[in-house]
Amino acid sequence: MKLTALTLLAMPVLLLAQNEYCQGEYDATKAGTCDAFQFENVVPDQQQCGTDKKPQKVEGGVQQTNCTTFYDISSLPSQEIDAHTIRMTQLITNVFENGNTQMGYSAANDIKDCRGYTCGYIGFTTGTNDAYAVIQQYIKRKEGNPFAKYMDPLKLLTTYEFNDPRRADVSELVGFAKVWKETACKDPVFVQSQLDVGHSMYLKPALKYAASVHVTSNLGKAIFYDTIVQHGWQYVEPLINLPRILAITGPRGDDSEKVYLNRFLTTRRKLACCYPGKVWNDSSSRMSDLQRLVAAWERNKDLTRPVHLQAFGVTVTGKESITFDRAGCKSFKPFKRLPSPNDIPIPQCPAN
Repeated sequence: MKLTALTLLAMPVLLLAQNEYCQGEYDATKAGTCDAFQFENVVPDQQQCGTDKKPQKVEGGVQQTNCTTFYDISSLPSQEIDAHTIRMTQLITNVFENGNTQMGYSAANDIKDCRGYTCGYIGFTTGTNDAYAVIQQYIKRKEGNPFAKYMDPLKLLTTYEFNDPRRADVSELVGFAKVWKETACKDPVFVQSQLDVGHSMYLKPALKYAASVHVTSNLGKAIFYDTIVQHGWQYVEPLINLPRILAITGPRGDDSEKVYLNRFLTTRRKLACCYPGKVWNDSSSRMSDLQRLVAAWERNKDLTRPVHLQAFGVTVTGKESITFDRAGCKSFKPFKRLPSPNDIPIPQCPAN
């Protein structure tokens, strides 16, 4: 998920991406590359969040208009996903989010993308409500709350308009990253709570969006999951979310699934290269790796074989443990199993 801001400031050319994955047809400095995204009035990340760690409100934020920040997707078709594919899907995205196949449950860092702390195995953030949702789910299952002193500041962050730089404020969250890490390293209930919220907010909706364009391969499901984790599906982030990528990609028409997924990833990679922010630009490497997997379609479409993510130098086999964050919790004793999952529904407003 990435936060945007709308103002009347123009996007300086010097801020456009120039990394190795934003060259050729993805070069944002070339005429026409970025026209479809309409980022001309987007404030660069480093300006969105203000200076001297004192974020200032930016006019033009998108307001929440119903009981959630998500689109109503109840009418979209559903589809199933098997346990092995879930594991492969989560591990692939974990590599993109955390750099390895050790599930990053304990990660908690301010990566300066105007979203506050980015936490856990898929980058829940304090600035976009989902880190707060994980903690709320956790305390439903656990007596005592190590995050007790942070609940009011986290709740306050949810009251700001999206695209409001005050959502990046971590001044009232001193020590939060340490508590997140220690809880993830000590308590399997907290790990399972992350997985439960991740499935509810991201995996289940990704499967529905994929089904809506008749993407049914295991690789296609993994691509839609990775997209929804990074870009979100909230109506309050309309410039960079999954529905907009689908709209710019255009109808599938008579395209094979392989051809369509390549078009989809081309759109997504161009968006990352065109957005005025280094965190976004650098993330174009993940789309490059996914495009390589699509190119070797017959080998990778079922995700039954190991996949190599070249930009990250990591191979995912699907046999890796997803129970404990061995990379982030080296000084803690590993736990061997997780509690039973809670099947949380997709966030939607109750029917009238």
